[in-house]
Amino acid sequence: MRIALFTPYLPYPPDNGGKIRSFYLLRALTERFDVDLYTPYYGTGPSEDHVEALGAYCRRVVPMRLVRPWRFRNRIKHALSPLPRAVHYFHTVESLKQAGQCLQEKEYNAIIADEICMTPYAELRADVPRLVTRQKVDSAHYREVARARPLGIEKILDFIEAAQLKSYCKKKMPIYQAYLACSENDAAQISANSPGVPALVIPNGADLSKFVPSGGPRAEEPTLLYVGSMNYYPNIDAMQFFFEKAYGRIAEAMPDMQVQIVGHKPPSEILKLARQPGVKVTGTVPDVWPYYDKATVFFVPLRLGSGTRLKIVEAMAMGLPVVSTSVGAEGLDIAHGENILIADDADSFSDYVLALLSDPDLRVRIAAGGQQLAQRYDWMEITRPWAELVEEVASQRKGTET
Repeated sequence: MRIALFTPYLPYPPDNGGKIRSFYLLRALTERFDVDLYTPYYGTGPSEDHVEALGAYCRRVVPMRLVRPWRFRNRIKHALSPLPRAVHYFHTVESLKQAGQCLQEKEYNAIIADEICMTPYAELRADVPRLVTRQKVDSAHYREVARARPLGIEKILDFIEAAQLKSYCKKKMPIYQAYLACSENDAAQISANSPGVPALVIPNGADLSKFVPSGGPRAEEPTLLYVGSMNYYPNIDAMQFFFEKAYGRIAEAMPDMQVQIVGHKPPSEILKLARQPGVKVTGTVPDVWPYYDKATVFFVPLRLGSGTRLKIVEAMAMGLPVVSTSVGAEGLDIAHGENILIADDADSFSDYVLALLSDPDLRVRIAAGGQQLAQRYDWMEITRPWAELVEEVASQRKGTET
């Protein structure tokens, strides 16, 4: 069978949460199907090395160039359009024409939109079965972010985007034969607006062949680690919450403590955190593994977002004890006090971080429980049902009219 997969970004290298999930879902498909990967881009095209790397898995990799100005005024302009900007951003008339020609030239058994923003491409062939993956509940994400933002134009634009996405998803989801969600909670929210569309839940996982601790010594100083794309608002909010509400108390009790914030494109409000003693903001790193391998405690003070955090599974697989909020650990089969410590207020979060930093036996116990839990989230295993669902849908041979 032959599959057309449309992703909003080239899922290689798998160096942030969205790209990691897309890469391993893609890899599961390529073990069973011939996959043609289509990816739009602005500006300079993707690296030839990265395209070649995906070519080892895919039958074809087709980058589609988007030529359009996209500035702040465009966001304001599209706030007045019924089409959400998150959808509008990823296609142009030219890219749809290019994709449409490719889809007509080849005989596909199924078309997959990787995220709701890719649905305009999947709709180009109404006679082919279609699936959509949902990395989050898009409307809920923008609504949460809007509520958290200070009063201003960004807050207004995000509230508008949330409403537009809710309406868009309600209209579009019924034309898909099935969808993939990251958590049961996400699936419940999506299904409430698209009853009758079959859902499969696959949480985020970890590559257990890669995330294996070296067994060497951890850092000499007690070291807290956070990993995430730092231009993503929920991660920004998490760090601001931690440093405003919890950091001072922990640093006072542990004056030699180090904090490492690892991830892409940190904005100014994150970069300035490095002015505090012992705090390092790395920006993009070639590999997060060495940071996991040396840290003492992994902390996840997330207050916004949905799905499951693959960073937690990776940290657990690397033998790191984890302190998280309930939101941060959503979708994982956790047990507080056995494989993780959960705290939703600043005082409790500080208490648990300090407990792990000061009690080696507690660290060992929580880390061991986490490592055992992580074995259930190996990407190679948890993605198999995804390929099975695609095969089942592809056998239907005909899509639903738009």
